[in-house]
Amino acid sequence: RFDYEYWLQREVAAHPYLFATPEAAELLPPEMREQVVTSGIVSPNPFSALSSGFETAQSFPAQVQTNLLAVTAAPLADLTINMLGPIEIFRDPRRPLAADAWTTRRGRDILCFIASRRHRRGSKDTIIDTFWGEADFESVARNFHPTVSHIRKALNSNQPLKQNFLLYRDGDYLLNSDFSYLIDIEEFDRLLGEGEAARRAGLHEQCIAAYETAVKLYRGEFMHGCYEEWVEEQRSYYQEQYLHLLEALVIAAQKSEEWSRSLHLSQQILRDDPFREDIHCLMMRAHAAQGNRVAVKEQYETLRTLLHKELGVEPAAETQKTYRNLLG
Repeated sequence: RFDYEYWLQREVAAHPYLFATPEAAELLPPEMREQVVTSGIVSPNPFSALSSGFETAQSFPAQVQTNLLAVTAAPLADLTINMLGPIEIFRDPRRPLAADAWTTRRGRDILCFIASRRHRRGSKDTIIDTFWGEADFESVARNFHPTVSHIRKALNSNQPLKQNFLLYRDGDYLLNSDFSYLIDIEEFDRLLGEGEAARRAGLHEQCIAAYETAVKLYRGEFMHGCYEEWVEEQRSYYQEQYLHLLEALVIAAQKSEEWSRSLHLSQQILRDDPFREDIHCLMMRAHAAQGNRVAVKEQYETLRTLLHKELGVEPAAETQKTYRNLLG
């Protein structure tokens, strides 16, 4: 394989026009696609170029140049796995996996399990314990390896190049490190860490930028629609972090007197956790700052009705005090 890649790299460098059509460029590794485009030596007709000499990129038809640049721009990773919200798994967003790729949801969930664990790997024993539990040995022996095979086949469905993304090494199943991955929870954790580091360093703008980007990644609860025990722990963690980031952004928006923005962010928190009295108070402050006394009263009554109906209690004394102070 490596001999082939070395040969291919030399051929692309020597004869880029042979690989300049969108169909050919799409099959190249990303760095070689870029090499073809930046070389400036492309031809609308490779066969005529052999006899008539090289033609420059300027003579390439505009539509073909556009298509070739589009091929170069995507995908950003060999495999993308999004788990914050409904599960999304794809190699190229323009070429989705077959509609029936995941005929068994267990295969898809095992892939997510491996991708969500440290170093993107999980032991065979752990996978069996998690997904087969108390099943008898014969049932596991009959189903385990076909399920793993199903994962590999699903990741190659409707794709021009067949790749092996899932390896078995020393008792563990792991994502093949020869490929690049974009996993949303890894990106979320990275942005969370960057934001916290910026906050400690007093870099307010960098902190807010990292938090905002992380919030955009959160499309919903972790692995929406899956209710396995191992999922619940991760789901609780990411929801807690998401709400923490939103709260930090609300407070930052109020400090900069961005009242409409703070209201919008607060509403996002209350959609997931409607009993947060502190967030209701922040919304009342935002309404008061905008001179909307009616909205302050409505917000308080919304909270009061919710607490009375669901929990049979009144708002906390501190919340009542905040309400009275805001109304003067």
